Amino acid sequence: MRGNEFLDKMSLVDPAYVEAAETAAKIKKRGRIRWGVVAAACLCLVMGTTTVLAVSGLGTKLIRLFTSRSESGYELSAEIEKIPVKELKGEIQEVPALIRQQFASYQPFMNQAPAHWERDFAARSEACDYLGLDRLKRLPWDAEEDQTTLNVTGTENGDITYVSLETKYTEDDIRFQFFAEIFTENMEDEITILTAAAEKIDFTESFPTTKSGKTFHVIKETAMESGYFGMDGYLVEDGILYNLHISYLEKDAGRAEELLMQWADLF
Repeated sequence: MRGNEFLDKMSLVDPAYVEAAETAAKIKKRGRIRWGVVAAACLCLVMGTTTVLAVSGLGTKLIRLFTSRSESGYELSAEIEKIPVKELKGEIQEVPALIRQQFASYQPFMNQAPAHWERDFAARSEACDYLGLDRLKRLPWDAEEDQTTLNVTGTENGDITYVSLETKYTEDDIRFQFFAEIFTENMEDEITILTAAAEKIDFTESFPTTKSGKTFHVIKETAMESGYFGMDGYLVEDGILYNLHISYLEKDAGRAEELLMQWADLF
């Protein structure tokens, strides 16, 4: 990712995230970070790189860990099919024109840079309908949804390169987020995923197996100063990267593990 692109993405933070960053729970965000939020929250940037990466058959592979007194994190490589835009058959077909309009009307003094479009939905199922992507898993999960947001990234010509579908859930002191990451044929680079926290924590990985025999990638984080732990599950299926991020207190570790396996077993 070029420096200007990175700065553009960092200017697109939702004001709600600033407020949320003041709470104890660590919320994971995808590529829309302001520096002021980093000190209180975990960040995740989806990045393109021209480096050729060795990837396991599991879909994601840990390629780098880093830590210092001020930050720590990890980088994953991911083998993901680039999905043809023509498979996005829903109302999302109106978004390319909206992105082109963003570029055409953009002025340097504007707070939000072009290339990024988002919309909130009352339910995840409505967002899936809007995408109209048949291969997208509609998991029959009975967890109560807090909010579902669809983020779309595109070029100046309106070509969609990346789609992220995020649903947030809350269960007592546990916060969890379910992402579906879609990379289209217009994304030319290989994909890596960088996750970092603005304090020193440690990471461990494991590869559990679901009831159906599928192996998925799990990375756990030690506690942050807030007392919250983090845990991520990654699973690539039919060209889509699925990710569940859970933030929890030590007293809820057992339930967090249960939620992660419950999610993975739905695939």
